[in-house]
Amino acid sequence: MFYDPRENLRPEPLKYNPFNALVAPRPIGWISTIDNEANANLAPFSFFNGLGSEPPYVMFAIGSKDTNGAPKDTLYNLQEVPEFTVNIASYELREQVYQSSKSFAHNVNEFVEVGLTEQPSSNIRPPRVAEAKAALECKVYQIIEIPGQAKGRKRHMVIGEVVGIHIKDEVIKDGKVDSAKLRQLSRLGYFEYDAVEQTFEIPQAD
Repeated sequence: MFYDPRENLRPEPLKYNPFNALVAPRPIGWISTIDNEANANLAPFSFFNGLGSEPPYVMFAIGSKDTNGAPKDTLYNLQEVPEFTVNIASYELREQVYQSSKSFAHNVNEFVEVGLTEQPSSNIRPPRVAEAKAALECKVYQIIEIPGQAKGRKRHMVIGEVVGIHIKDEVIKDGKVDSAKLRQLSRLGYFEYDAVEQTFEIPQAD
């Protein structure tokens, strides 16, 4: 089949928008931020990825709370304190990732609500998840508003420069991060997720 998503996001015989299932798997950006009063926030974002490694940059996209454009706490915090931590979401922490996706009042600390430990970062102000096997400390490089549907929610893309990287020794093997030990979560389509259990190698082309 072929369809133009500008005209219809769910043409027959599709019952759901297939875009998320086609652009997948996507790593989950488990983002921690703080506001000017140092209130911490933690939330997962499934539109997240890297933008290069030398130097390292990442991006993630935030939708507004509603069609009126009210910003989610993450965007609100970034506009006050333009720094964030990407906590690598692993299979063992899947329940906490899910729980932190719920809507809480702005002054509620998700770390406390879902039973996680705040760990001070080295180069930025927002804390990181102590239980995470790896984390990226980032400074905001740019926030870009992305065009949306006329009656849809607003979208913002956040680009961050990675200024610090934490990796637990347990996931390092032979000088490399062992993906099977990291067991990183990824988002597929609809309500489907995956976790890295095994890998295979393809030699780099000459």
